[in-house]
Amino acid sequence: MSKLQRFNSFIGGLLSVLFGFALYMAPFMGVDIISVVMTAGLLLLGIKKLYFYFSMSRHMVGGKNSLISGIILMDLGVCAYMMQSFPPVYIMIYLLVIHSFYGATDIMVALRARRLKSRSWRIKLITGIGNMTLGVLAIIFGFTGEDIFRVIYIYALGVAYTGIMRMANAFRRTAVPYIQ
Repeated sequence: MSKLQRFNSFIGGLLSVLFGFALYMAPFMGVDIISVVMTAGLLLLGIKKLYFYFSMSRHMVGGKNSLISGIILMDLGVCAYMMQSFPPVYIMIYLLVIHSFYGATDIMVALRARRLKSRSWRIKLITGIGNMTLGVLAIIFGFTGEDIFRVIYIYALGVAYTGIMRMANAFRRTAVPYIQ
């Protein structure tokens, strides 16, 4: 990771922690803020992936992955935008399913890195297990409880946890492969 990437990762993690803290302090505005941030984040990430595909990735091996993930992220962003008129419980469940999916993806990446004997698989596994646990707990509370504030508190905790892990990842040493 370059110094600029480390700085961006640290700032992104810090903003995530602050966002999680703000959600925890003002849960009554949580669903509206979460739906706007979720929609904007998914759309911007989808646009970024599509731009990368059309500018560079289409000429690379495996470049279609950028196209497919960009289309899926754009679709999820449009779906999140359309869900803003739904009751808050549905928005939170949609968001927490995405959060759980992110955790499951982190776990799979960590297990693959472990098979490849990489040193950085532990932090990715911890992040994935934490995200998955928080997502599953929030889905359970979302289906069983009438109180949407509990789900917002759990989601705020998950956002802060992800931000802390992202900040820790910014300070982690990365190996530089040399071709001989």
